[in-house]
Amino acid sequence: MMLMKIIFDSGVIISFSITCFLPILKSLKEDIGEFIITKGVKDECIDRVKNNMRLKLSSLRIQEQVNEYVFNVYEGSKELSIKTNKILEITNTIFTINNKPLKIVDFGEAECLALLGLTKATCLAVDERTTRMLIESPFALLSIFKKKYNTKNIKINKEKYTAFINEIGKVKAVRSVDLFCYAYERGLLSNNYMNKEFLKSSLYSLKFNGCSVSFNEIENYLK
Repeated sequence: MMLMKIIFDSGVIISFSITCFLPILKSLKEDIGEFIITKGVKDECIDRVKNNMRLKLSSLRIQEQVNEYVFNVYEGSKELSIKTNKILEITNTIFTINNKPLKIVDFGEAECLALLGLTKATCLAVDERTTRMLIESPFALLSIFKKKYNTKNIKINKEKYTAFINEIGKVKAVRSVDLFCYAYERGLLSNNYMNKEFLKSSLYSLKFNGCSVSFNEIENYLK
């Protein structure tokens, strides 16, 4: 299998931490290739919360992954800053509602998206639905917005979307459930956990801890 680079958003890392699945990431990295996080993601998962006793255990767990080089931290650059601001401007003007721009991406997500292009990574690990669908299914996202805001007066700017894709390159979005199922299929879990009941419980746990996955998708994975 060709080795890949994956940029991780904070949501996937936090989901794995909350569900105690972080150790799986080391085996995944060895099997897949390179895992990269921005300094902003590291700050969000570790530095900003390390003195918060409610979140300290999670920050320590994630710091251990960084210490063991499961994640390579991209410290930042002028090029990344410029590209992040450009992506922020583009993504938050792709959709308009009543002729006004609809903000859909925040700075942290934009920074991860910008790093895709700079590192030529092939995947973005993200549990949040909007960013994932923006990459893979923009017109399905448009339909969701029409239902969410209860109006048909929402439009997509195709030129802006093309500019967005040109910035990040041809990439795929993966969620924590996708990575977990990959680990299951590749036999990267311990033998005690290689059964369907554990898989089902794990996928539901990830869903209820922040991963955007439907009940039908989980059932399809189990089949």
